[in-house]
Amino acid sequence: MGIKVLVTGAGGFIGANLVRALLVRGDEVHILSRPESSYWRLAKIRRKLKFHNVHINDGFSVLKTVKKIQPEQVFHLAQYGAFPAENDHGLLQEVIIGGTSSLFEACSKVSSVKSVVNAGSASEYGAKRSVMKENMLLEPNTPYGCAKAWATLYGQHLAREKNVPITTLRFFSVFGPWESPPRFMSSVILSCLRGVAPKITNPHLVRDFIFIDDVVRACILTADNPHPGEVINISFGHQMTLKEAAGIILKNTGAKVNVDIGGAGRSFDRINNVWQADISKAKNLLGWQPKLSQKEGIVKSIEWYHENKKLYKNI
Repeated sequence: MGIKVLVTGAGGFIGANLVRALLVRGDEVHILSRPESSYWRLAKIRRKLKFHNVHINDGFSVLKTVKKIQPEQVFHLAQYGAFPAENDHGLLQEVIIGGTSSLFEACSKVSSVKSVVNAGSASEYGAKRSVMKENMLLEPNTPYGCAKAWATLYGQHLAREKNVPITTLRFFSVFGPWESPPRFMSSVILSCLRGVAPKITNPHLVRDFIFIDDVVRACILTADNPHPGEVINISFGHQMTLKEAAGIILKNTGAKVNVDIGGAGRSFDRINNVWQADISKAKNLLGWQPKLSQKEGIVKSIEWYHENKKLYKNI
């Protein structure tokens, strides 16, 4: 028998995968939605979801909605600012800072809420020269990373001072079905499937890629067994160069194209930076570890994109 759950950011890449898993579990899934938002990822399951047209930074409306729903589990995935094109700092503050504050405060006042899973980001760490551990000093080097760090710290404050059951999962480079370009995996896979040379800024840059199914499983495990105030890395625990990832994609798509190298990258990316998570805390606290290797996840993603290319014809 399922439970009532509330998801913010359900129309995004991670959210669209999570709500599908929650529906399979038999949950009654409620989502906060802005009237102007696009929900193309949810088109086939829209009738199974319960929409609430609320701006997430509207504290009064969010509290009223959470009281009406009476959810047991809350998944906070709403975000803005992770992509270079998302450069409206006012909107970033509205969504991440204002929205997180409104939602967390509402959860502190509704007794039905047994757990809140907050989606953190590896961007909170900034550039590091060693494997990233949860107790490291946060040195974000983007407005997005700064805002996500604030959300994590605020969640810890509420967990500590008001016993709000907030656990932050710090996601690294998540990839898989429903991801959108310009993110690396989706853009390279789609380019290869279309017979177009994929573009890579610097093939020597590294990322700790983690397949979406493992991320969704971590979210649900955490919601079922919350660890209030804790921050937990969720990734594969091994970094891979963009060149390695592109090579796997080229081989498994059979694309007869060359990789296009160059173009403007992110100012803080350096080839001597480490982009790898220590996931021992996830193993110890959640009993979680990735089930799919990075290569297996890439192959599974290629299969999904091949079957769903039409969804991306205008992207």
